[in-house]
Amino acid sequence: MKTTGWGFGWLATCVLLTAPCVLGADGDWPQWRGPRQDGISLETGLLASWPEDGPPELWRTPLGAGYSAVSVVDGRAYTMYGTETEELVVCIDVTDGSTVWKTHSAESFENEYGNGPRATPTIDDGRVYTHGATGSLLCLDANTGDKIWGFNTLERFGAKPLEFGMSASPVVIGDMLVIVVGAEDGKSLVALNKASGEVLWASLSDLGGYSTPIHIEVDGTKQIVVLTGKFVVGVAADDGHELWRHPWETTLDANVATPIYHDGRLFISTGYGTGCALFELSANNGVAEAKELWDSKSMKNYFSTSVLHNGHLYGFNNTMLTCMEFETGDVTWRARGFNKGSVLLADGKLIILGERGTLALAETSLEEYKEISRVEAFDGKTWTVPTVAGGKLFLRNEEELVCLNLKP
Repeated sequence: MKTTGWGFGWLATCVLLTAPCVLGADGDWPQWRGPRQDGISLETGLLASWPEDGPPELWRTPLGAGYSAVSVVDGRAYTMYGTETEELVVCIDVTDGSTVWKTHSAESFENEYGNGPRATPTIDDGRVYTHGATGSLLCLDANTGDKIWGFNTLERFGAKPLEFGMSASPVVIGDMLVIVVGAEDGKSLVALNKASGEVLWASLSDLGGYSTPIHIEVDGTKQIVVLTGKFVVGVAADDGHELWRHPWETTLDANVATPIYHDGRLFISTGYGTGCALFELSANNGVAEAKELWDSKSMKNYFSTSVLHNGHLYGFNNTMLTCMEFETGDVTWRARGFNKGSVLLADGKLIILGERGTLALAETSLEEYKEISRVEAFDGKTWTVPTVAGGKLFLRNEEELVCLNLKP
């Protein structure tokens, strides 16, 4: 079913779809979930174990409320945070933690589960793209923070605010910027010209979710997969027409974790008791399909996304760190001690951050949890996934950002 609407679909034929993700220089982390949008750092030569007090601290700097993760490009770190009165985009020098610039994004956002912005900046070709909790979409100059273009997506497309704030990060695909809006009348998922902000196409009429879309290629068909409020949906990357959909409902419509795709298989997971599922994707003779292979309650990603390594998923089943076989859904081990948390992969090891600031380094063991190092890095709620860039580990909570040295 084609739901592009708005008459902009024809413009997308001029858009160059060359890359599934933003690619920065070696050691950069330019977007949500890193260089390949998979939660895996490409760096090597990091500390094989940590000192008793943890990786050496290089600096820490005050921030504010929010769960926006840190993107790092060319020695500068970018994130978002909120104060009592406003939402800000900030650029920080990674050498000393000093502020390079700050730009106002919107008025402050408040919610009982935490205030401030949720989405992570995307850095591409000298520009910073941000989507604030109340729908403020900005394209900024990465060097100066000056506004190039921007508008409020809820106002422009007629969408209702999400209860927990707009959370899906902007995704750059070639010359397109793809955003989750959640509006009706074929304007739930929108592709813009990243240089000008002009609408290329608008698609779907789904209630918005909190999950960031991914760009994949299945049997030669380029797709954008998005977990909306009640469905997982695949649309054509060139014009946004719907290719397939599958129901995926959860409490409060809180589909948060990002889908994971590998070799014809798509994994999705949601907290609030819903669980996870694996789909086989195919595209033959112009017909794209998604066939469910299995579902399980053994991996319920509450606010963070799992990582896939050597055929196994490592992630949080609510409060339980879990290792699960990707193809079968069989659990090989579980570990306590973090409550809810986040996990990423760097130099072949797991970096785990618990929701109360417990930081750990562990092996990617398939048989049992094998911890190498552990330290208490923060106090207070820590719902932001860590970032590894340039041999440094960036961690934030709702009060500050800290930078640790991961190089020997």
